[in-house]
Amino acid sequence: MLRIRLNKQELERLKVAAQTRQVSMSELIRDYIKRMPKPQENSE
Repeated sequence: MLRIRLNKQELERLKVAAQTRQVSMSELIRDYIKRMPKPQENSE
């Protein structure tokens, strides 16, 4: 589990985006993380 601190504007943006997509704020964040590039593995 991860806890993050958001200011009022960031929290409002997250709430609106989640409501627009009809998902929870947690699900929205997880979906974003899934779309991030995977870390490069060392090729030694």
